[in-house]
Amino acid sequence: MKKLQRRALLVALMALPVAAISAEDRDTRGYATDFQGNILMDSYGNCVHSGSWSPELAIIDGCDGYTASRQAVLLKGEPIEGGVVSFDVPFNNIFEVDKTEISDDGKTVLAKTAEKLENVLAEAYSVTIIGHTDNTGGKKHNEQLSTKRAESVADYLASLGLPRDKLRTLGAGAEDPIAANDTKQGRAMNRRAEIVVVGQPRALDRMVMPSVALFPRRSAELSAEGKAMLLKSAQEARETFKKAVMIEVVGHTDDVGSAEYNMELSEARALAVGTYLAEEGVLPANRIYMVGAGKDQPVANNSTDEGRQENRRVEILVLGRAKR
Repeated sequence: MKKLQRRALLVALMALPVAAISAEDRDTRGYATDFQGNILMDSYGNCVHSGSWSPELAIIDGCDGYTASRQAVLLKGEPIEGGVVSFDVPFNNIFEVDKTEISDDGKTVLAKTAEKLENVLAEAYSVTIIGHTDNTGGKKHNEQLSTKRAESVADYLASLGLPRDKLRTLGAGAEDPIAANDTKQGRAMNRRAEIVVVGQPRALDRMVMPSVALFPRRSAELSAEGKAMLLKSAQEARETFKKAVMIEVVGHTDDVGSAEYNMELSEARALAVGTYLAEEGVLPANRIYMVGAGKDQPVANNSTDEGRQENRRVEILVLGRAKR
């Protein structure tokens, strides 16, 4: 994944020293730009108008007194029937003790699981296979074992015809037990694959952050202000994150530019946000899935500047304990 870097230019316009303002990718009608699409600023710090400028076009962050929203918004999930469904598949029926290769009996179990998923997968937003262990053994070993087992389950389901690109995997180790680990029966219950089907992302609690608050123009490198906003917003939502079975960080763009460019940028921005919050200890690193949606999931009309600004965002989707 190519790392996008912020660049600044000094140019000359009409014999005046002019700088380029970092504005997020958008329609810049009404403003003079350089060959990279940066809005030019005169020596007084004002954005340079083109001949087509009019007051209704003064909605570019940092120009003519306009400031885009830099607030994160925490939204509760909507009660949608079938929005989130999950079920457990006991690892004891799939793997030998401390192994990651699927047993013959396990293949029979997973064939039945594939039948359950086949009908819903085409319409589902995502299917995540989360590996879990009991508390026997060290933390690192359990995380690695649960991750490899989840991947083995996903690979085998894909071999049965399910689309691998819709099967995500995480390894939670022993961090999310559903029974007490002080009994043999409880430990057996905790060794499992939790298969989570998200039909509608709107069913999940989510934090929405405007990209302009996090990143310089055309960049996936978090700004100092972006890091501060991320930490403040995440700290305020810490209790929500603590209850999470799974957290998905999703980057979004508007429809300006190619599909390939937008996908790459959205992926890089999701990775930057998820990695930073995990490194700061705000999000659990073993439960984060980071993905780019490019321009494919707009929440507003891309035909207006306001709509495109709303679509340029990073969302943190939080899945709590789903109903079985």
